[in-house]
Amino acid sequence: MNCIHCGSRAGHKRENELSNEEALRVAAELVALSCEYVTFIGGEIFLYKGWEKIARKMTDSRVTVNVITNGFLFGDKQVEEVRYANLSNVALSIDGMEENHNRIRNNSNSFHRVRQTMDRLNKEHIPIGVNTTLLESNVHDLEKLYDFLLGNNVRTWQLQLANPMGNLSSSMEQMISIENIKKLTAFIREKRDEAKMRVYTGDNIGYYGENEKYIRGLPGNINYWSGCQAGLSVVGIDSIGNIKGCESLYDDIFIEGNLRKETLSEIWFNENNFSYNRKFDPALLEGKCKECDMGIFCRAGCRGACYFTKQYFFENAYCTYEMDSIQDSRSK
Repeated sequence: MNCIHCGSRAGHKRENELSNEEALRVAAELVALSCEYVTFIGGEIFLYKGWEKIARKMTDSRVTVNVITNGFLFGDKQVEEVRYANLSNVALSIDGMEENHNRIRNNSNSFHRVRQTMDRLNKEHIPIGVNTTLLESNVHDLEKLYDFLLGNNVRTWQLQLANPMGNLSSSMEQMISIENIKKLTAFIREKRDEAKMRVYTGDNIGYYGENEKYIRGLPGNINYWSGCQAGLSVVGIDSIGNIKGCESLYDDIFIEGNLRKETLSEIWFNENNFSYNRKFDPALLEGKCKECDMGIFCRAGCRGACYFTKQYFFENAYCTYEMDSIQDSRSK
């Protein structure tokens, strides 16, 4: 596939990817660092031979592991691998109903194949999750997509915004509008209240608008955004061993080291790494974030969303909080 929002511009294998032996060593390091959750993303995970052995290395040590897949390639072999890996779920990337999904994925057969994969996962009693990446052009599919996912026994659904990076870097006009982000948070709140499915926000949705306390964390709990966790409680590892705070930070400026030169522990515990979050100071905030009374808590939201829209780490283009404040003042 060649998805229009693909941050990594996937499609061709990187040269010199980590071998199974190297990746198994990384898995052991994650376990040693008391890692609790790991997600295998892509490209496409099922094209990497031996992925299930690496996942099993961690699940045997009680790490919760899942994968995100486009669902195009899923047959007997993949079922066997998923069972061996002992995954918590298989998450499918579905970016709208058939027309929008196929257009975004640049593959006219993608939606049909992902439906077949859902049928197979349900037949095998393998828990299904779904990730949906939102643009201005597919946000209106959400109600129909919600019903479709419920009808296919989807248990968890994460909604995230596309960032203008990779294939989307020169297409700012496709980014979701602030008005639709506000509608999106209301939609998430409504669906969480229905309690038919676990619906989650991605870290680049929010922040501190009227729906903030209803859209994060476990349903039934009140959870507030407390700042980007890249390099604090999250780490991203790419297929050639580069370390970033998060794998949504698709730019070399975010690389903190490489696992062929240093251990994961050496990179993680280097006090000079991940400075954009570890050494955050409210004085770094810019634009509307600089004057915001929630800036000290929000820290400008998702670091990737800031960088790829503003080319700066500490100003967020997707926040609805200022708009809420203006509306509140007018109503008074």
